[in-house]
Amino acid sequence: MKPNNPLLITSLLTLLASPIVFAGDDATGTGQGEGGATNGETVGDTQTATIVVPEVSLIDVTNTVEATLIAPQNAGDNFSAVSVTKVGGGNPDYDISANISAISPQSTTRKIVATSSNIPLGWKFNISMVAPTASGASAGIVSLTNGTTTVDMVTGIKNVAEKTLGMTIEIAPESANTMPSYTTGTGQAATIVYTITADS
Repeated sequence: MKPNNPLLITSLLTLLASPIVFAGDDATGTGQGEGGATNGETVGDTQTATIVVPEVSLIDVTNTVEATLIAPQNAGDNFSAVSVTKVGGGNPDYDISANISAISPQSTTRKIVATSSNIPLGWKFNISMVAPTASGASAGIVSLTNGTTTVDMVTGIKNVAEKTLGMTIEIAPESANTMPSYTTGTGQAATIVYTITADS
């Protein structure tokens, strides 16, 4: 039986013998299109994302703390050291978020510095801060006094984001043999500022 439409069959055979090219394909086989390669080339296209990461340097310490000093009862004794606590009890703590340069990370570590310019004469603040678990080293217990106004607390900090890290603060006479001056019942403020700076 002869076909009813020889022209239709000839057209279909011609179509099936030709390469099929979909929209977005690379008919030349250069591998630059989005579909399958047609001449044995590897399929591929490149996408480049530019990422800008801002510098972060944030520290938040317990802002309100308190301590109660008790006068010595025996002649020859000085004030005893007392702990500075959160209002209501418990040691103060701090949160930190900081990052270092992605270009030269080995030379751009950071540190936490404690500074005060108004510690009463004759007193000292013994402070320690736990280092972040990601990086950093604690300096241990260091003292701020009326004469020593800046101390390093934690060094070698890299990329960190941690909360509720422990710290301790203690007030004590600077010298066991020197009684600090009294304040006639008026509270005397001592402000300690904690900052993140470049590690030296």
